[in-house]
Amino acid sequence: MIVSKVYVVVLCILVLCGTIVVLAILLSQSPSSQDNKTLGKTKGVPRIKFDNFWTGFSENNNYFTTLLRKYGYSFEVVDTNPDIIIFSVFGQYRRPKNSVRTVHYTGENTRIVKGMHLNLTFDHTSKYNNIRLPLWLLHLDKKLTLTQKETEHFCCFVYSHNIPYRNHFCKSLSKYKTVDCGGKCLNNVGGQVKDKIEFQKKYKFCIAYENSKHPGYTTEKILDAYKSNCIPIYCGSETITEDFNPETFINAHDFDTDTALINYIKRVDTDESLYNSYMNKPIYSKRWIDIFNDPNETYFKTIAKKIIG
Repeated sequence: MIVSKVYVVVLCILVLCGTIVVLAILLSQSPSSQDNKTLGKTKGVPRIKFDNFWTGFSENNNYFTTLLRKYGYSFEVVDTNPDIIIFSVFGQYRRPKNSVRTVHYTGENTRIVKGMHLNLTFDHTSKYNNIRLPLWLLHLDKKLTLTQKETEHFCCFVYSHNIPYRNHFCKSLSKYKTVDCGGKCLNNVGGQVKDKIEFQKKYKFCIAYENSKHPGYTTEKILDAYKSNCIPIYCGSETITEDFNPETFINAHDFDTDTALINYIKRVDTDESLYNSYMNKPIYSKRWIDIFNDPNETYFKTIAKKIIG
């Protein structure tokens, strides 16, 4: 009887000890509620913060969140305690002190930021973890092409900012035929137009000059001209033909002077055959057509993967 009692006592002690061990293991593997509050994150789901983007930028629905969702990445957009910060140039950026993944994006004519996990810029280089992501890609329409149209309207110019070299060219071209200016800058149509693309659709040519010049700095301006079915008159990036088919736009960089450029525009304007030679061709360069036609979507998947890290 005594032996049986001892056996029962020993068994109870073993069961109790086992329970304590199991609880200790579970507690060691699961962070406390206070830990969760301190970490501020859901296990396994990267937390992304967007910082210093332009006015009107949607943190939850933008090019980057769309790209990540397309390729199956789960994430949470947050204001505090991020795992990843994607920041731009509209404000003063301060490097985080903790081990946050940093992604620098610029849609402006600004340079790479050293020390980032990923740079997404206009620059033609892979140094400093850079991938070239020109702004026009954020406005992409793969099906664009120029087609013939009957119109008596010559050329349009829709800009808000006064850029001296751009304004000078517009005024010079207007000596040949009036250039209709529908933005704040040089406006001569009775006020700002509400819909830039719709306004531009009735013109043969569109002045697509960047705010500033730099190799690789190609924004949405030339793409807006294509969307309006106008022949773009482009100036800005000397490497523009790496982005767009040179047979579909007039490249100011091919001419030594504005006078030579304007004389050529006059020829295109008056020679129907020359004007039509710009039509019905792919507007993108072979490099980008290959990227768009890649069945594995390598370029875009690489960007998404490197954002997440």
